[in-house]
Amino acid sequence: MKTKIEIILGFLQSGKTNFINSMIKNCDLQNETIVVIQDEFGQSKIKNEFINSNENMNIINIENTSNEEINEKYINKILEIYSPHRIFIEVNGMKNSNSIINMFNNKDLRKLCRIDDIVTLIDTKKFFIYFRNMKSMLSTQIYNSKTIILNNINNINKKDFLNIQNQIKRINETANLLEHAPSLNIKEIHQDEYREISSHSFSAIKTMFYMSLLILSFTCFAALSITDSSEYLFYLDKFKNFYTVFISILIQGIPFILVGSFVSAIIQICIPKDAFIKFFPRNIFLSCVIAALAGLLFPICDCGTIPVVKGLIKKKVPIAASITFMLSAPIVNPIAIISTVYAFQGMKTVVIYRIVAGIIISILVGLIMHFLTRKDDDILSINNDGLSCECGFCNDDYDYSRNKFEKIRAVFIHTGDEFFNIGKFMIIGTFLSSIFQNIVSTGTNIPIFSGNISPLIAMILLSFVLSVCSTSDAFIAKGFLKQFSVSSVMGFLVVGPMLDIKNTIMIFGNFKRKFAVKLIFFIVVVSFSILINLRL
Repeated sequence: MKTKIEIILGFLQSGKTNFINSMIKNCDLQNETIVVIQDEFGQSKIKNEFINSNENMNIINIENTSNEEINEKYINKILEIYSPHRIFIEVNGMKNSNSIINMFNNKDLRKLCRIDDIVTLIDTKKFFIYFRNMKSMLSTQIYNSKTIILNNINNINKKDFLNIQNQIKRINETANLLEHAPSLNIKEIHQDEYREISSHSFSAIKTMFYMSLLILSFTCFAALSITDSSEYLFYLDKFKNFYTVFISILIQGIPFILVGSFVSAIIQICIPKDAFIKFFPRNIFLSCVIAALAGLLFPICDCGTIPVVKGLIKKKVPIAASITFMLSAPIVNPIAIISTVYAFQGMKTVVIYRIVAGIIISILVGLIMHFLTRKDDDILSINNDGLSCECGFCNDDYDYSRNKFEKIRAVFIHTGDEFFNIGKFMIIGTFLSSIFQNIVSTGTNIPIFSGNISPLIAMILLSFVLSVCSTSDAFIAKGFLKQFSVSSVMGFLVVGPMLDIKNTIMIFGNFKRKFAVKLIFFIVVVSFSILINLRL
């Protein structure tokens, strides 16, 4: 039978030793040989009454006073000497918890023991201090945990308590969340010392609810399909159009979001911050020019640029270069260029003007945002605060040398986190865009506009509403040539990839509101100022 490993994480005086004491007195652990390895020493100790007086339980307390590294050799030695049923490891809060956890992925150790639980204890009074100053360490502990226990909850207000829970759920929404209740008369009211706040089982209930809702919707859709009533058929036709547009936009956009998230993960995990700083010149204008042309190397549409830009900003790439890349990449994307050439055959000037105008606008907006933003301003939203994300792997000081596959694993974990974070905004934007596309289509009778200003504004608004991917918008733009001039259609081709419903929702979801409003305003103003002077 394999030895069960209980890994206890947390900073000094977070309640780790008290938790181990409460576990040892648990009746379920009777008749077990238990080894407690303490790699950190606070005010509390493993109680002597457990070590000396319990005839049905053999407790061995090992204090790592010599600061010996807890590695495979160390654990094997303990297994050989004591043959324990269970090992509690109280991890030093200032050490890398990943190294302890990954140690048990060793092929030889896996034959002898297995991780039964990973518990993180958090002192709620100090949570925000640790989160500001040691976010990478705390996030790693939370991310790796199966169970998270909150101590000193009586010393904080309800609002802070809810904020702590929300921060934890953003990092690890599957962990069981408990609160310590030391003041309870446990024997009298038959309640555990650690009370459950939330568990992952609720996620399963939510999943079942959404699945039931999906099945119900499908049933209603099927029932309408076999109904002969013209009234029902009218609404069914509308729903089919909405459904087709919604799915088509998602199918187009999701692969690019996935690619963008993967590129962002590689930027965060594999490329040191210093390398990026050296890549972009100190001259802001030159860095913007390089950023504007960088989209040629990445076949990413407008859906996938935001996760990449978040990665660049977290690596302290200048705001001007980051914004320039975000706006220009969808236009200079090789796939977008090829599709534009194919759609506008015999009209090479459209392709050239689209690329040149896109680069000029993106550089100008990037420079404007650079001069309007103070050097130390954090433009990412609160959820994305800090140089590293919540996955715990993004710190440049993180040690990957112990396991050659750890960096690959970290890239995929980070990709998943980024994909789901961006994806929810993409779905909301796609939903709204599908509604508008169902109302407005290229087949709708659009009034003929006179002059230059009105047609250009109309095309910019249509590009925003229709939210077509930059790799396929050229074919839709070609259909508007019957009603609009080529110069006006350039508004659809240039502004659409920079700003549409999907992008707007993702911008507000990932950047601070004040910055997002200024960015959108200057995209519109600069684009209009450039495009109104085009004569094609």
